[in-house]
Amino acid sequence: MKKFPLLLALLLANPLSGFAQQATAPLQRTIPTVTRTVQIFSTLENELNDAVQQRNSGVIDKRLADDYELRTAAAPAQPTPRAEWIASALKQAPFASQVQQMAVHEYGNLMVVSFLWSLDVPAASQLAKNIFVVDTWKQVDGDWKLAVRYAAPADAQHKKVPGADPSGIDTKKKI
Repeated sequence: MKKFPLLLALLLANPLSGFAQQATAPLQRTIPTVTRTVQIFSTLENELNDAVQQRNSGVIDKRLADDYELRTAAAPAQPTPRAEWIASALKQAPFASQVQQMAVHEYGNLMVVSFLWSLDVPAASQLAKNIFVVDTWKQVDGDWKLAVRYAAPADAQHKKVPGADPSGIDTKKKI
């Protein structure tokens, strides 16, 4: 019986010593693996962006749902319907862009895709250089169509969102 408290003390001390070793070990950075869904939706997002820049209405029509709408932070109660969005997008001068920091959340035949969209536009442009986008894609007849896009400028000087911790933000991170 006297050995029991000693054995218990040794068992309790062992996990604690392992914790201390882990706490003092240097942090290792890992490169995140791009998931299959991120690869798929990166391709779809870039296909749509390229189609707009190349004025390819066939691909635009294929990728947008019939009831597509754009909602922006500047006018959340005034969605831009599909036809108006297409007309406006095709009027803009072409620009290069890059999809970064993508995350994809699967909900059956719906996918919620968020990313930072960096635009290469002239300084005098009224377009934001960085836009946070949340796209909702739905599966229609075995293909993916963009149903709703939510977008807001993502400039660093903006205030934080309640509950968010911006201390770990890395704007240079790629997909």
